Amino acid sequence: MTEIAAPLWTQDQAVAFEAAREAVVDVIAGYSAEIDAEQAKPKPDGERLAFLEMQTRHCFDVMKSLRVTDDATVAQVLREYSAIVRARDSKSELAAAA
Repeated sequence: MTEIAAPLWTQDQAVAFEAAREAVVDVIAGYSAEIDAEQAKPKPDGERLAFLEMQTRHCFDVMKSLRVTDDATVAQVLREYSAIVRARDSKSELAAAA
């Protein structure tokens, strides 16, 4: 008889991991939009572009380092990057209302 191995992670861990990854991807998308907008200007700010590109690379590094079973890091990334997304979305809503 074949023995079924225990799962390597729980459903809750998988959901949190995917939510954290989605939050990071959302932040990357925001930085990409900012890079595009800056590059479209007649005189793009090189320092601003370098900063945004550095932030984007950092996001990719964070995403690559995430491990589904590292509950503390997954929770921290989810908190931090969700806050960035909320702040960006709130800023966009305020600008649209003005």
